[in-house]
Amino acid sequence: MFYFMKNKKFWTYENKLVAIVFFTIGFVFFDRLAINYLFPMISVDLGLNYTQLGLLGAALALTWSISGPLGGFISDKVKSKKSMLAILVFAFSVVSLIHGLAQSFAMLFVLRLLMGIVEGPLIPQTQSILAMESSERRKGFNLGFTMNTSNALFGSILAPVVIVALATNFDWHTAFYLTIIPGIILSFVIFKSVKNPDPAKFHAMHAIKSTEKVKVKDVLKHRNIWLSIVVFSLVMTTLMAFQIFGPTYLVQAKGLSDTTMSFVMASFGVGYAIFGFLIPTISERTGRKPASLISGLLLILIPLAVVFVDSIPLMMLLLFIGSAGSGVIGMSMSVIPVESVPLQYSGLAIGLTIGIGELIGGFLNPMVNGALADMYGIQTPLLVAAGAAVLALIFTFFFKETAPSKVQLTKGQEVKPNVQL
Repeated sequence: MFYFMKNKKFWTYENKLVAIVFFTIGFVFFDRLAINYLFPMISVDLGLNYTQLGLLGAALALTWSISGPLGGFISDKVKSKKSMLAILVFAFSVVSLIHGLAQSFAMLFVLRLLMGIVEGPLIPQTQSILAMESSERRKGFNLGFTMNTSNALFGSILAPVVIVALATNFDWHTAFYLTIIPGIILSFVIFKSVKNPDPAKFHAMHAIKSTEKVKVKDVLKHRNIWLSIVVFSLVMTTLMAFQIFGPTYLVQAKGLSDTTMSFVMASFGVGYAIFGFLIPTISERTGRKPASLISGLLLILIPLAVVFVDSIPLMMLLLFIGSAGSGVIGMSMSVIPVESVPLQYSGLAIGLTIGIGELIGGFLNPMVNGALADMYGIQTPLLVAAGAAVLALIFTFFFKETAPSKVQLTKGQEVKPNVQL
């Protein structure tokens, strides 16, 4: 299972880079989601409502969706990728620290906008560096492990437990102040240990790219692409509604303590860390569509368990099982889009899926759900999340299978005969 064990020398540069990227991406999501777990305390202190909670989530998603592609483009042009990466890590750590100084909604809103600007470029930059430095047989594992497992471990397991514990023992201001420490350490390690990739590797990765101009309309001719956009947008709506409004619902509507809430949310994170990696791996044999259907069905459990289950152990169990819904995130976000178009369209296919999904699920969804929560109650966003999960499952039925083991593609074939309308 672990490719690391096959190497006689464990601490190779590739493994070292995987570890650095793992912690970097993990810390990005730790900081991004921390405010959701602290909001029950922040709202009492600053007198914030649910609409403002939604706006804080939307602000970061908006600038993230813009700075991600733009930052990735800029990183391809700079001479020292590692310097840019180290500076960005230090910058978002400083912005996170300044959150602790906030005394109003307006200041928090501006800080979330800034957070999205400096965090957005980190994902495409770390993934591109890792792709260039990964051996061919390790590339899929390295990218999936650093993206999905680190996201779940830091953002959904450690963040609720650690950040709430710090805020409970000190206060929410101090919890933000302390986030500067791992940021300083990470930026130093990146600057000292990461090597600037050989430009020749980057050009080799794109050597077989078509010289013709890639057009959006050409990508959208493939049914799986617009289906991926729809499914990913709906899944993002479900996940973001749960992550943004779930902690506050558990504390203010269910009456849980902040500590109990943090462990309930962490139960989802444990499953996310496992299933986010396991389901895409299983899909190599079962096919992408069956794995996506099962994953999408289990996703519905997440918001329903939070709203309708009162037993804490049962809720945690259902959230753990429901976290298998994370599998459809990776499928619709990258795996199916990449396998559904010719190589020269793959970057645009993923960019469209993530960009539109982030705008709908990460930007519009929190704003609308925040207003609905103020009008109809804090449970409303979670009910909307359940409806979005049901719709995502329905659209998943219309995917065309793309797994090489199922469509039996030869190495020279691209996927166009199998996925075009």
